[in-house]
Amino acid sequence: MPGYAVIDTETTGFSPRTGDRVIEIAVVRLDGAGEVVDTWETLLNPDRPVGPTHVHGLTAADVEHAPRFIEVAEHVAALLAGRVVVGHNVDFDLRFLEHEFQLAAYPFRVPGRLCTQQLAKTHLPGPKRTLAVCCEQAGVINEHAHSALGDTIATAELFRYFLRQHPVGVPWADVLAAAELTAPADDLFAELFDVALTAPRTLSRSALA
Repeated sequence: MPGYAVIDTETTGFSPRTGDRVIEIAVVRLDGAGEVVDTWETLLNPDRPVGPTHVHGLTAADVEHAPRFIEVAEHVAALLAGRVVVGHNVDFDLRFLEHEFQLAAYPFRVPGRLCTQQLAKTHLPGPKRTLAVCCEQAGVINEHAHSALGDTIATAELFRYFLRQHPVGVPWADVLAAAELTAPADDLFAELFDVALTAPRTLSRSALA
């Protein structure tokens, strides 16, 4: 089934090349029409200092008992299988995600990607294209900015706004079709789908409240 996987990550810094890691990841899956299929998020223990708490709001104590990425790698891969990965400045998130998969020695290939920051160039007035500005222009309320799940839900709503501008057919239909081709064969998809629905041990921000 063609569709989208909207993602966002919170990280310890700006570069996986210098050892920065993901400390929170969220995924909101949409079907081809933009309807929400499901949502998932978890904190992650990066096995290193958490970085700028004043930005992402997370402390070392918050992630101490969270899973390592290697524990959720299969689950994340199943969530993204056969879907176009969407994010605001999505290349940033995918650089980190691809690095985490490499560290986990888990084979992963991005099915396809779309960036809401780039799409904003043709769908919203400029010149600023931060998530906050784009959401304001599109009438999207982000109640939990700088949390992975909050930003992912806001990005998903922003993307749904863009989808509504194309009632006949999206101009990125080729990207959607190509991503669908990367879905597992039918006899494997049911198993992967079960993986996606059966979350591994996770720790979310809601559990910290």
